[in-house]
Amino acid sequence: MVNLTLDDTVARTHAVLAADTGTEILALDEKSGNCFSFAGSGRLIWDCTKDPIRVRDICSLLRQQYQVDEATCAAETLAFINTLVAEKLLLVAPPKQKAE
Repeated sequence: MVNLTLDDTVARTHAVLAADTGTEILALDEKSGNCFSFAGSGRLIWDCTKDPIRVRDICSLLRQQYQVDEATCAAETLAFINTLVAEKLLLVAPPKQKAE
């Protein structure tokens, strides 16, 4: 299992087909054949990852949308995103190199 931090950047993989049903997102990993359903906060996280985004920024958006304390939001968001990375629905961007 991946062990991400709030400072990691994630984005969707291109191998996943997704459809919006109006109430949820259905995502199909063509390679594995696995299908996933995202509603509520999972849908917000999926929507956020269309472009690369830091996990910390996702947590900030979730806290604006839902009444949740910072520690709980961070722990649950990291757990969910770690699962999406393990299922190969999200990719982790390499860390940025500091200029010398």
